[in-house]
Amino acid sequence: MKKLKLFGSYQAEEKWLSEQAAAGWRLVKKGLFYTFRKHSPQQQTFSVDYRTFKNKADYESYLSLFSDAGWTHAAGKIRSGEQYFTAPAQQDSELSIFSDKESSHSRYTKKAWHSLLKALFIFVFMILSSLSNSLYDIGIIVHPSRAFLTPGIWERTGGAFWQAFFFELPFATLRIGLYVLLIGYVLLFAFYAAWALICAKIDRGIDNEQME
Repeated sequence: MKKLKLFGSYQAEEKWLSEQAAAGWRLVKKGLFYTFRKHSPQQQTFSVDYRTFKNKADYESYLSLFSDAGWTHAAGKIRSGEQYFTAPAQQDSELSIFSDKESSHSRYTKKAWHSLLKALFIFVFMILSSLSNSLYDIGIIVHPSRAFLTPGIWERTGGAFWQAFFFELPFATLRIGLYVLLIGYVLLFAFYAAWALICAKIDRGIDNEQME
């Protein structure tokens, strides 16, 4: 079973995943969608961390550390960011992979910076590609006609125009589609960064209120 769902915080996501486990759905993969497999109902505690790794050895060491502490890695990849862990629910205590509140807050900060770097990388790539290669002209987002590279195509009339237009239309569509896709990724990562920063601020505000 696949589900698409958005959350206001990692805590809300963790609670929802625990509810799915209690209903007999075990998380096996997380990408754009949550992928579940039917399983016997279990009382599970979920914790979500945010970490990326440069090499497999560091990643495996990270997973081993949590495994030794009694956590099972449910979903996540070496560069996926979110890492999902489960453990049998404990009624007498609130189980978490984080040793303190600041560690829990830091996952939002990590996601924010990582997302901003991705958005910036793609944006710089678009600008440099546009400056260095006429095939990648960022201006086609505002002026789609610039995606057609046939010289003088817009001055042609009649059959000569339509022949050139339909011949180049598939290539122009690909050029426009590429930049629409890249801009979509920039906006998506910018949204992720804003979401993470807002959640971190809310989290810290809640903790400050509890301390008072």
